[in-house]
Amino acid sequence: MTDAKTVLVTGASSGIGKGIALRFGHEGWCVALVARREAKLREVAAAISDAGGEPHVIVADLTQEDEPDRVVAAATEALGGIDVLVNNAGMGNFESAEEISDAAYEAQFRLNVWACMAMVRAIVPHFRERGGGQLVNIGSVVGYIGYPKAAIYTSTKWALRGLNETWREELYPDGIKCAYVAPGYVITGFNDRDEQGTAEEREWALFPEDVAHAVWCIATQGSHSDIKEIIIQVQDRS
Repeated sequence: MTDAKTVLVTGASSGIGKGIALRFGHEGWCVALVARREAKLREVAAAISDAGGEPHVIVADLTQEDEPDRVVAAATEALGGIDVLVNNAGMGNFESAEEISDAAYEAQFRLNVWACMAMVRAIVPHFRERGGGQLVNIGSVVGYIGYPKAAIYTSTKWALRGLNETWREELYPDGIKCAYVAPGYVITGFNDRDEQGTAEEREWALFPEDVAHAVWCIATQGSHSDIKEIIIQVQDRS
C-alpha cells in the first residue's frame, strides 16, 4: 500500500466503469475494481498496472445480500482506506408499458438502486471515521426526463437522484460529499449494444472517457467546493 489516493469503482469490468477505473489508474491512484466477471476485471487491472496505478480486483455480485458489506471491507483492507466510491454498476431493460415484467422490474431496482444504497450504507461509517469522503453516483440524463419503453430503467435513475439529494443533505456535516453524474448516450456494451459502437455513433456519441473526466473532476475538486451534479450532453443534443 502506498500513500496514493484510493477509489472503489463498481461495474468496473467494461464500459463507463472501466473508463473511470482506467482514468484513476493512469493518474496513479489505487483502484478497487468490482464486478462479476473476473476475467474482464483482470484485463482492466493489467492495464492499470501498466500505467503505473495499483489495482485490486474484487469479484462480487452486488445484488446479493451482504456482498456490498464484504466488498467495502475487502477494499478498505486492500487499499488501507477509501477516498472515493463510484457507484456505477447498473443495467437496463427496455419494454413497452404492457410488456414490463416483474422480474425485469425487480432486477433493475435491485442493482441500480438497492445495491447503490447498500454500498453507501456500508461505506459511510468508514468515511465518518476518516473525516470525510466522496460519493459519486452514476445516473443518466433519463434521471431528468422520460424515455419511451424505459419506464423502469428511467425510474431507477430518478430514484438514485433522490438518494443522492438526500445523502447530500444528511452527510455533508460529516465532510462526505455526494455527486450525481448524468451522461447522455455513451458508446458501451450496455443493453447488448456493440461495445465499440457503430461508425455513425462514433461520430456523435459520448465515450466512457468523457464520463470518466467528469468523475475525475468531482474526485479532485477543492476542499471548499461541493459539486452536486454534472449532466453530460452529446454535442449535437440528440
